[in-house]
Amino acid sequence: MVKQPEQEMMLREDLNVGQLGLISIQRKIAPDYTAWKVAFERAGVLGEIECNGAQKYGVPHGIDNDSYLALQELYIEHGCPEDGRFGFTMYRLLQMCGLDDSGANRRMMRESLERLSATQYWISGAWRSHEDDDWVTAGFRLIEKLVFTRARRDTEGAKLIAVTLPRELTRNIRNGYFKPVSSTLLRQLGQPARAAYRVLDALRHDPVQHQSRTVSFQINLMELAQRCGIASDKPDKIRRTLEPIHDDLLGAKYLREVSITGRGKKQVVSYVFGQAVPEPDAELVALLVAMRVPIVAAKKVALDYPEHVRDGVRQARAIVERGYAPQNYVGFVLDVVRSYGNGKYAWPEGTQAPEVVEEGRQRAQVRVRQDVQALDEVVRAPSAEDLTRTLAFLLMGEGVRKEDLARLPVATLQDLHARLLGRPQEDRAEIARQVKTLLNAHP
Repeated sequence: MVKQPEQEMMLREDLNVGQLGLISIQRKIAPDYTAWKVAFERAGVLGEIECNGAQKYGVPHGIDNDSYLALQELYIEHGCPEDGRFGFTMYRLLQMCGLDDSGANRRMMRESLERLSATQYWISGAWRSHEDDDWVTAGFRLIEKLVFTRARRDTEGAKLIAVTLPRELTRNIRNGYFKPVSSTLLRQLGQPARAAYRVLDALRHDPVQHQSRTVSFQINLMELAQRCGIASDKPDKIRRTLEPIHDDLLGAKYLREVSITGRGKKQVVSYVFGQAVPEPDAELVALLVAMRVPIVAAKKVALDYPEHVRDGVRQARAIVERGYAPQNYVGFVLDVVRSYGNGKYAWPEGTQAPEVVEEGRQRAQVRVRQDVQALDEVVRAPSAEDLTRTLAFLLMGEGVRKEDLARLPVATLQDLHARLLGRPQEDRAEIARQVKTLLNAHP
């Protein structure tokens, strides 16, 4: 979606949206298709979803897949505000969706936003709340509030758009319950293959252990139709809809193999996937998290701008040290890192930009530790919340939870923080064992 021809950009979206099939992949729907209701199992849990759209717009479909992914990305770009509210221009939204800035596209995008705002969902027992570690029942609209503003004499449409995303979604994103989406693949694919890629990719993830992603899976043809929002109960029609999508995904090398076996409504679709998703450098993520950046935004920036993070953090720290107090601290840090080196932000008088040199891994690790130590001393001492969030990320996969770490004294957290940064994985495993011993001593 985002037009970045020179580099791969990883977008992020809440895992529920794709797995539950809230937005149909179909480009066009019947004029009277204004509601649907489905029931299925998700990780062994029975769930039911009801969607009620407005007569004027129908249910979300087609371009709404692109616009809602863009909204989640913009939410992350704005630093994941807790109230879920953020603003942007129509031009920026079109740019995120890979569309030209034309009158027709502006009208189409406005209708998409209005349709997402007008549609009510009721999800019974099927919405995964990552923070609560539980399945919940929830009712909401994908856009809870939508406001268009423009100057009185402006005849070209809204100059600024403000949206509020539902709390159920934003809580998940802030707590890391998301999956990556490849902008390279999105650019290669047209609709509906682009939307189908996101649904299939979501289904590869375990909804409970959401970072676990399979290289193959099987799914009943009729259930796949439900997840994709294909408005038909005829197996032959569903297969005809899926065939060109499969061809596109095979051509893009996202899929390696596809096969359909069985007869009638008992047909099973088998997928083998081809591409792996890159992961960000944990040290870069830790630097950003220590600057109060939410982990989802930190992972994205570390993946998209790895060469900017260290020096960008230095520059943001230097500017704040000289007395600048940004209204949106997280947004300021992210903007400095993304734009580092293009001249948008000047180094304060008396400071000097670091030389850009190629360094070995050992020197880079030492440099990261020095940066984090300087950050702690100059900007602020990390709070207990910051320390537990960073440590939980660095010890991910070692069986140490954030809520368990919160029981430890701040001095202990600070010591663990200093010991973990820059350490190889095998050393972290040993430290994790020591942490578990400490936790047993602090019941």
